Parts: sequence; structure tokens; C-alpha cells
Amino acid sequence: MINRAIELIRKSKKPVIFTGAGMSRESGMRTFRGEDGLWKKYSPEKLSSISGLKADPEAVWNWYRMRLMTAKGVVPHAGYRALTHLQSVKGHLPVITQNVDGLHRLAGQTDVLEIHGSMRTASCMDKCGFSTELTSEIQKNSLPVCPDCGAILRPDIVLFGEALPAEIISRSYELAENCDLLIVIGTSVQVWPAAGIPFAALENRATIIEINPVQTELPHSDNVISIRRKAGEILPLLAGLKEKI
Repeated sequence: MINRAIELIRKSKKPVIFTGAGMSRESGMRTFRGEDGLWKKYSPEKLSSISGLKADPEAVWNWYRMRLMTAKGVVPHAGYRALTHLQSVKGHLPVITQNVDGLHRLAGQTDVLEIHGSMRTASCMDKCGFSTELTSEIQKNSLPVCPDCGAILRPDIVLFGEALPAEIISRSYELAENCDLLIVIGTSVQVWPAAGIPFAALENRATIIEINPVQTELPHSDNVISIRRKAGEILPLLAGLKEKI
């Protein structure tokens, strides 16, 4: 199975990566769903929705300040470094991610499509065009405001009640529909419309290499290779960075 995956990656002309929360979890990022998910303790309707932001922006900013503080010491694990290596080897390897932590970019990967946005930047609520990285100085303010127009800033993530960015989700599906290999890493394939991306690849006769320690919604098929290992263990092997686990 692993040898077949290595060979598929070697021969692939149009590979694409698709990652979910499991990829981040291995680096120490706490996820939202699951047994230890943040939504078990905190209310998504209040702290991660557009209505919550409008009703109580200070509470939402306190929440994301906490998230940023807990992410401060998190670094990309060996699986991220393996993907960066694969990008350099293949020349072109787009990454579609459901994660908002920015670890793919931190690992040096390019052409990263963050379909749920990023919690590491913020923009003007009134859409005057101002956008900035969330520096420690901005994070000190209980309610960051736009220096250009005075409106409240918002984290650049897709909040509950908002649509996914049309251009990014459209390109993600286009990549899936035209790839010959989709490497699906650390996603349960349950959150739509992102969950449709692997199925779009299968419908267009691509092969899927799935890396996830647990069973997911992907079908048992000759076109789906499921490797029940952690990404940090298996990706360096698949990328040719080590010989065995």
C-alpha cells in the first residue's frame, strides 16, 4: 500500500493536497470538533459567527486573542516539511486546506487555498480595503479598529453565517476535478461544501491517497488508498525524506 502510494506520487502529473484539522492537531493545535473539540466548551454561535461579532465584538476578539495565544508556540510538524519538499520536487502542488492556523504557509508552502480563511490576519468590517497581520501590538487592543476609517477590525476567517469565499472554493473544486491524484490528510470529510472536494476528484477518475489514523466518510474503492497513520509519520516517507517508519 505504501509502495503504491509512493509510486502514484512519483508518476502524478497534476497532484493536489487537501488537509483538515487532523493535520494541525499533530502540531498541537486544538481542533473545534471531536471529543476534545473547542465547541464542547465554547459557543460557536456567540464566538465564531457574524451575528456574534456584530452583537459583541469584544467577546469575539477576546476569543480569537486566546486562540492566537495558544497557537503562538505551535510549529509545523514533519508532515508539513514533507509537503514543502514535495512542492519543490513536483514543481506545482496546490494545497487546499480547511485550517485557519496558517501552518502551511509557515512551513514555506505556496499556492495555499485557505477555504475557511486565516486567523492570522484581520480586515476592516466596513470593507474600506484595510487589511493587516495580527501583530502583538494589535492583539493588545481589546477592540482593534481600522486606522483608515475607524471601523472595527475582524479576523479574516469565515464565520458561521457567512459563505465561503467564492473564488477560492471555485478554484478548489476546479483543481479537484482536474487533478490525477488528491492527497487527503487529516480530514473527516464531513463538513460541507469542503467535504465534496474528494468526491469531485473521484467522480473525475482521480486516485485518492488518504492519510488519517481514523475511519472517514471516503468510500472503500480501488481508487482510494487509505493509510491509517499520522501525517507526521507517513508523509516524510511518501516524500522520500526517510526510508522507513
